[in-house]
Amino acid sequence: MKKFNFLLCSIFLMLVCIIPFQNVFAVDVPLSKDDPAPASQPRITTSLNSYSLLSTSTITETVNAVTVDLTGNELILNFYNQVGIVQISIVDRSGFIVYQDAVDTYSTDQLIIPVDYLISGKYTINISYGTTSLTGTFRLY
Repeated sequence: MKKFNFLLCSIFLMLVCIIPFQNVFAVDVPLSKDDPAPASQPRITTSLNSYSLLSTSTITETVNAVTVDLTGNELILNFYNQVGIVQISIVDRSGFIVYQDAVDTYSTDQLIIPVDYLISGKYTINISYGTTSLTGTFRLY
């Protein structure tokens, strides 16, 4: 019984000590928004009329609906808004697609992509939904 308690305590201590460190080593993959609207199409902006009679202002609203984090051997995509079907592709330095998937954000809010099978190097992740297209780069060592 003593061995069993020692084993349980050891496993519990390892979980408590090791799991929080995975988030410490996570790398945020910055995403940049591609320009989806051609020059002939106007950009959609949200107009906000101020209560002052002297001025009217226009505000362009940008909301990040997805974030990407590289944690160990996983790429974690978090979807903060339900935007429908999201197309995801990962492209290597040579331009070859090494991963491609479509995710319905109405049924899931997170996607975990294992990247342990990829060789070290620089990769580009492309995320698109509706008329929005996001691009980010990350490096595997």
